[in-house]
Amino acid sequence: MAMRAYVEARSSSYLLTLHATETGAYPLAAALRRALRSARCSVWVDCRHVSMLSAEVLGLLRQCASRLWRHGGHLILCHLPEATRASLSAEAHQAAAASEPLAASLLDATQYGLAWPSSSQP
Repeated sequence: MAMRAYVEARSSSYLLTLHATETGAYPLAAALRRALRSARCSVWVDCRHVSMLSAEVLGLLRQCASRLWRHGGHLILCHLPEATRASLSAEAHQAAAASEPLAASLLDATQYGLAWPSSSQP
């Protein structure tokens, strides 16, 4: 089944909560497109409800991160499955100065000076 996401617009960011089976949520690609079309500068992706992220999902997230980065924004992944977090953390530490941040945790996000988005609505 395709990855889906609940979307919550925050004052300067989007919070996407991933689910593998929730039929009421947006397909992940549609949720990312919605976030990219907005004027918000960051997208936070909460992965606590999924047990794995496929290569296809990681590819979508990398594309979104790259687009956001080119426009001064960020994509932060939170609560990743352990194997995914380990591989992304290693990549991020190796290329932190050379490429866009795709932080594997809130702790990694702080290395980029990013803080959890405020819950106030625009």
